[in-house]
Amino acid sequence: MDRRTKDLPFDIRDRRAMVSLGPLNETQYCTYMCPFCYVQAGFLSYRNLSIPQILNWLEKHKTEFDIIYISGDTDSFAPPRTKVALELLETLLQLRKDVLFTTRAVLGEEDMNKLSDIAKKYNEEKLMLFGCVSITSWTTKGIEPANVPLPEKRVEELRKFKDMGIIPILAMRPFIPIVPISDYQLILEKTLGLVEVVLGESWYVDCEEILERRTLKNCKLEEFTLCEMPFDNNKKVWKRYDGIEQKNYCEEWCKRHNVLFFMRSLPAIKKLKERQGK
Repeated sequence: MDRRTKDLPFDIRDRRAMVSLGPLNETQYCTYMCPFCYVQAGFLSYRNLSIPQILNWLEKHKTEFDIIYISGDTDSFAPPRTKVALELLETLLQLRKDVLFTTRAVLGEEDMNKLSDIAKKYNEEKLMLFGCVSITSWTTKGIEPANVPLPEKRVEELRKFKDMGIIPILAMRPFIPIVPISDYQLILEKTLGLVEVVLGESWYVDCEEILERRTLKNCKLEEFTLCEMPFDNNKKVWKRYDGIEQKNYCEEWCKRHNVLFFMRSLPAIKKLKERQGK
């Protein structure tokens, strides 16, 4: 049975519940519509449910997960839904579970103050709140849409997360073949001292080459693996570009600078919990 049904509107796997606010509207899944994003090419979108409905669904499955991810198919924290996402984040406190959220958005002062208040509540309840900020490139044109805030502003957001007690995570995801190593070097250098964990990720590309045409222009992927996604039940066969050169560089850089590097979030979260004795 597919996970996006009346009974399973979201996803639970590996003790993680993955939810979101769903598509932005009937024709647009996300505010940013990044050209490389697999949601544009066969990844099944989550359901668009109200906060009480999300909470009710999670309550029913509460024994099946230890952490909640607000991520996956859309940037729930991007405008115009930032305040709704913050309300969801605060509401999830009722479940007494750790939470990880991922965003490319940069919150304004009012929303950042609200997030700071929410973070205090998580800390008071001895719950871990992970703020994952995505930066895919630094100088490469056309990789991130124009409405995505500048990487410098997202770096500053990681700093604010750290200051307010949110565990900051840098997501350099996915590795895109036309993004040079120098971009990854810049991103790592700019975030040094701000994050404990860096996440990389393979790039999943549709066999119809929709994402390649939007992202690579005239460049073609030469080395890839045909596979299904390990983190979704869409049953589609994808081209997986592993970005070995980028991965090796980032992994070695992180090792030299005593920063954790993982290609998947699950082992990263486990390691961070070990460090905090949880």
